Amino acid sequence: MMNAIVIFFRFLFQHKWKIVMTLVMSLAFLILLFPLSDLNDLISSEISKITNNRVYVQFDKMHMSPFTTSVSLEKLYVETPQISSLTSEELSLKPSIAAMIARKPGGTVSAKGFLKGDLEISMHPTSSNGVDKSKIDISATNISLKEAREVANISLPIKGQLSLTSQAVADLTMTEQPEVDLNMTILKFEMASTFVPLNDFGQIALPEIKMGKVELKGRLSNGKFLIENGKLGTSTDELYGDIKGDLSVTFQNIGGQVTPVIGAYNISLDIKAKQSFKDKAKLFLSFLDGYKVDTGTVSNYKFKVYATEMGMPPQFTPLR
Repeated sequence: MMNAIVIFFRFLFQHKWKIVMTLVMSLAFLILLFPLSDLNDLISSEISKITNNRVYVQFDKMHMSPFTTSVSLEKLYVETPQISSLTSEELSLKPSIAAMIARKPGGTVSAKGFLKGDLEISMHPTSSNGVDKSKIDISATNISLKEAREVANISLPIKGQLSLTSQAVADLTMTEQPEVDLNMTILKFEMASTFVPLNDFGQIALPEIKMGKVELKGRLSNGKFLIENGKLGTSTDELYGDIKGDLSVTFQNIGGQVTPVIGAYNISLDIKAKQSFKDKAKLFLSFLDGYKVDTGTVSNYKFKVYATEMGMPPQFTPLR
C-alpha cells in the first residue's frame, strides 16, 4: 500500500507540468466556451427575486477573467423605483482577494459610458479608532448633468459636464457619520429659466444662467459639509463669483437603506453680475438690491443666506 502511494506521488511529480497545463487549459476552455450570455435571464430573475422585484437588471454579454478575477458586463441596463433607465456601455467588477479572505467588502467597480461619462469606485477595508470601516475612492469624468437629472427625476433644468474625485472613510452601517473629501468641477454649466417654489411664499422666477466653469472643494466631517473653496463661473461669464459656508448633511440607515438628510445651512455668496445679466434678471436681482454695490456696468452682490433647517424660509444678511 505504501509503495503504491509513493509510486503515485512520484508519477505526479514527474508529470507535474503536464498536469498543471491540463488543468489550466481545461479551466480556460471552460470559461471561454461556457455560454455566459445565457446567464442573462437567470441573473436578472435572481436579482429581481432578492430585491422583491424592486431592481431590474439586463445586459447583453458577460465576460470573466480568471487571471484578474474580474467580471464585465456589456450594455448594462438597470431600473429601480428611485432610478429609471440607468445604462452603461460596460461595467467591470473586480473583487479584492484580500478583502474576501478577511470576509469584508472590497474591490473596484468601473463603468464606461455611465451617464455619458466614466465612473470608478474602489473600496478597501480599514479601521478607525478600533471600528471596522471602509475606505472608498470615487473618480468620475465627463458625467452629463442632463442625463443624471433625467435618471434621478430631478425637475431642475440643468446641463453640463461633471468631473469629481472623492475620498471617504465610512462605516457602511452608518452607525458613525462618514468622513469625506470632495473636489468637483462642472464645465459648460447651464440652467434654463425656471421657477423655484418657496413653500408658503409662492415661487420665484430664476433667469437663464450659464457658466463656463464651476469648481467646488469641500469636506464632510461630523455631519457637517464645509465648502472650503467654491468658484461660480469665470470673469468672462455674465454672472460669476465665490461661494463658501457649510450645511448639515447626515446619513441615516432606515431598514437597510441609507438616506442623506440635509438640515441647517449657512452660505456666503460674493457674486458679480454684468449688465447683460442684469437686463434679463431684473426681478430676480431686485430681491438682492440691499446687498448690491455698483462698480460701473458690473454689480457686486455680497450676502449670507441661512436657515435652521432645509425647507424653512431662508434669511438674508449682508456679508461683511
